[in-house]
Amino acid sequence: MTPRALALVASVTFLGMAAVTACSSGLGAGQRGESSTPSTASSMSSDAPADNPAPVVGSMDTAGIVSVGLTDPYTPQSAGTATDDYRCFLLGTGLLEDRFITGVRFLPDNPAVVHHAILYRVRPSQLDAAERRDAEEPGQGWSCFGGPDLPAATEGAAVGGLDSAPWLAAWAPGGRESSYPEGTGVFVEKGSSVILQVHYNLLAGQGPDSTAVKLRTVSADTGLVPLETLLLPAPVELPCLPDEDGPLCDRETAVEDTIKRFGGESLRTIWGLQFICGGDLVEPRAGATQSCTHDVEEAMTVYAAAGHMHLLGRSIGIVANAGTSREEQLLDVQVWDFDRQGATRLAKPLDLTPGDTLTVTCTHDANLRRQLPALADTDPRYITWGEGTTDEMCLGVLTIAR
Repeated sequence: MTPRALALVASVTFLGMAAVTACSSGLGAGQRGESSTPSTASSMSSDAPADNPAPVVGSMDTAGIVSVGLTDPYTPQSAGTATDDYRCFLLGTGLLEDRFITGVRFLPDNPAVVHHAILYRVRPSQLDAAERRDAEEPGQGWSCFGGPDLPAATEGAAVGGLDSAPWLAAWAPGGRESSYPEGTGVFVEKGSSVILQVHYNLLAGQGPDSTAVKLRTVSADTGLVPLETLLLPAPVELPCLPDEDGPLCDRETAVEDTIKRFGGESLRTIWGLQFICGGDLVEPRAGATQSCTHDVEEAMTVYAAAGHMHLLGRSIGIVANAGTSREEQLLDVQVWDFDRQGATRLAKPLDLTPGDTLTVTCTHDANLRRQLPALADTDPRYITWGEGTTDEMCLGVLTIAR
């Protein structure tokens, strides 16, 4: 298929991708400065046999702390030459009443292989679909590149994409317990479940993992302001260095390789980001620095900002109303450190209204491919958006309230 045909197909199927910039209940990556402590992982119990574990139902202690996690360790694996395993685990919360989540703590059991983790909320109305998806693959959980692959959580959202289930929280190296601003929380209905998506990086080695999560909750009667997560993606179009050569330095070949590794959803994302960010759908602009401006469509208050890139990231920033007299920097990471990518709470919450804009800008550096041990044995390639460790991302994450 020609690049123009690919672009037309992808842009049509990606019209719902604008929902990536829509809100989903939750919080971004944990705040900076405190590392997670695997040794404090909560205990879980289940009557399911070890070779076919059932979803773990959460337990809540007298302080309102809900603990969720796997009954048995999961040993990540990959197909063919892939170096990543994306696994989604359906976990019950055991909530018997509506609650507000006021904090989240991820407990990575094997941080050597846990690249990052995302916690998604599964509404009671989505539970049947989630259970069917879980049953489609043997063993614990299911393969889930890009998202949980459920019916859209909200009407008009990207089906099977990043908004198929609302984010609750995310963790990456350097993240700590996320405590929401005073007077705020994430509302969850009784009977809700969660999906824990763990990205395992097999370049770092092998070994089982039992990542768990603790949710700090209070009664819904407290009347907290409900928080949501706003995702702000931008394209990645990083060419090979001038002195690099190889078949994957050709963009079309590299995109085809990404599709082979992760399926058609990856094509939808790569071309869809060009569509929503005003790029050229036939010949996207290649360059180390890429950006995307998203329109604010509803009034909101921004409380915190975070960014996410992979190993070739150099810098990332988020600006409100760029180029105007009301320009305000929400995130400015001049020296990207993959191991320090937690959320930064704003000194003062920022109110935005329809007509305002949010711009995310990322810079990547292909030279790092030669410097990082994790990428030493990888072939040079044209890098586009992808969730693999050897791929890249440019993603801004805002914690907001409407």
